[in-house]
Order: sequence, then C-alpha cells, then structure tokens
Amino acid sequence: MKTLGLIGGTSWTSTVEYYRTLNRAAAKRYGGLHSAKLLLASIDLAELEPLMHTARWDEGAQILTEAGRRVQAGGADCCMICSNLTHRMFDIVEAALSIPMFHICDAIGAGIKARGYSRVALIGARETMEEEFYRSRLSRHCSIVIPTEDERACIDGIIFERLCRDVYLDEDRKTIARIVERLKQEGAEAVVLGCTELPHLLAELPLPRLDSVALHCAYAADWAME
Repeated sequence: MKTLGLIGGTSWTSTVEYYRTLNRAAAKRYGGLHSAKLLLASIDLAELEPLMHTARWDEGAQILTEAGRRVQAGGADCCMICSNLTHRMFDIVEAALSIPMFHICDAIGAGIKARGYSRVALIGARETMEEEFYRSRLSRHCSIVIPTEDERACIDGIIFERLCRDVYLDEDRKTIARIVERLKQEGAEAVVLGCTELPHLLAELPLPRLDSVALHCAYAADWAME
C-alpha cells in the first residue's frame, strides 16, 4: 500500500470525509484491521478563503504548496487536494512537487465515462461553476450545464455561510433540489456535486449524484492500493 498525502482543511468538514472514505476503501480491499496509509497537512481555511474570494490565487497557492511540501517531505507517494475550488491552484502546486497529484476533475471524468453520461449538471462554489479551470477539464468527458447567475450566488452562499461551518439546513436541501430539478429539465442526466461539502447535505436529488469526494478517493485508492 502506497502512502497518500492529503492537503486538507479546505474545509475540515470535507477533509473528515476524505479520511473516512479512504480508510473504508483500505478496510474493504485488505480486510481485517487494515486502514489507509495517510499523511495529512491541514491548513487554516480562514487564511485561504479571503485570498480566493479576492482572486489572490498565487498567494493562496503558496499556502497549498507549503502543505504539499510537508506531506512530500513526510514520505507521501502522491498528493491530493481535498477540495474542488482549490483545484483553481492545482497547476501551481503540482509544479512545485515531485510526487504525482490526482486532479479531482479527472476522477469525476472517469466516473462520468464509466456511467455513460453525455450531459451533466455542475453545482459548487461560484468559481467552480463559472471558471474554465474546472469546466474545461470536466468538459473533456461530456457537456456541462450550470445554474443561472442568481442560483449560482445562492449555492455559493449556502456553501460558505453554512456548509463550511458544519451547518446543514433542510431549507438549503430543498433550495438546491429545486435548482437541480430545473437543470434536469435542461437535459442533465446526472449532477456533479462539485463542492466537497455538498454530498453530506444532499443525500437525495432529482438526478443521480456524482459525489466528488467519493470519486476522488476511489481514483486515488485504485492507484495507492493496487
């Protein structure tokens, strides 16, 4: 079993799911008392979030790069960023490390291909839905439909005002479900939960879920636990 390096804290609530999912994958694959070999560098999201929301991506990338260097120095065989939005800085971090990194969109794309979808909806933080760093990589595998501008603002607010603070409201579940229902009417065959906090909130939706955490972890586990 290879050692997986995790850049976490982006947010801590989703990092918990990465830790849980990877350990369950190891237990299922090897049985007994086996767990995953992991090295975690957990950042303080309060330092990174204002940099992201003022487009100071290079400064934010330095925080992630330092975390990546810590797991690399600790002996990790590869590295994962435990968040969708922070993949906006993926290329900078990858260039600074000498170990492989697994991009979350490649993992989601493999899941889309395996399920045979040709058109999917994408929900997540505003930049994830709007910017090319995510959509262009995902669109290698299928066409993408996103919420309206007002809907994107609403989802972004739910994520940063509540989900990242470990607050989950039924009202937010219903709001996003209505948005997904409308995207279904636009021809979406499934929905990418392009924020690592969303799967915990959205257990059921009008479309099949593509859980970014589960797919990212499975993608890395296949490599690390072959």
